[in-house]
Amino acid sequence: MVRAVRRLIMAAVALFALMTMGAPLAAAAMKCPHQLGSQQQLTDAGGAATAEWTLTDLRPSSDAAPGYPLAGRLWEATVTVRAAAGAVTPVIPNFGAMGAGHTQYPVLWQLATPAGISAATLSEGQSATGKIYFDVTGPDPMAVAYNAGGPKPAMMWCNMAAMAPMMSKPMTMSMPMDDCPCCDAGCPGCPERR
Repeated sequence: MVRAVRRLIMAAVALFALMTMGAPLAAAAMKCPHQLGSQQQLTDAGGAATAEWTLTDLRPSSDAAPGYPLAGRLWEATVTVRAAAGAVTPVIPNFGAMGAGHTQYPVLWQLATPAGISAATLSEGQSATGKIYFDVTGPDPMAVAYNAGGPKPAMMWCNMAAMAPMMSKPMTMSMPMDDCPCCDAGCPGCPERR
C-alpha cells in the first residue's frame, strides 16, 4: 500500500512538472515574427510583385557618413531583400527606426556608402544585401519599421533585448502590429497587449 501511494505521488509530481514546463517550452519554440533577423514579406498593391525582407544587426555604426552632417550618432541595420515573385524595386525611404517615447529616426536614404543597400530593381529570384543608416539624436532605437503609406507599419523588426527592460512598464509608444503573438504585456508592437 505504501509503495502504491509513493508511486502515485511520484506520478503526480512528474505530471505536474511536465505541465509546468510545457508552457515555457511552447513559448520558447514560438519564434516572434517581428524580432531582428525574421523574414517578412511585402506584396505590392496589385499583387504582381512580392519582396522578402530580412533586417538584422540594429546597432551603432562605425561607418563614415560622407557628405552628411550628422546631428547625433550614426546607427545601422543590415537588410536583405529578395524578389520572391516578379520584379522588385526596394523603396529604402520607407524605413524608419524608433526609440522610446515616440522618438522617430527616418532612414538616411540619401547617404551613399559602398556598404549601403542598392535601390536597383531586382528580377525575380535576385537578392541584394546592404546597410541602412539612421541619425540617432535621442534614445537608442529599439525597432525598425517599414511604412507603405497605411496607418500601421507594413513590416517591423524589434530588438527584443533592448525592449525587455521596458516590457514590465506601461508603454506610451505606439507601433501597432496585428500579427505579433510573441509580445508580453506592455509590448509597444502589440496593441492588444499594451
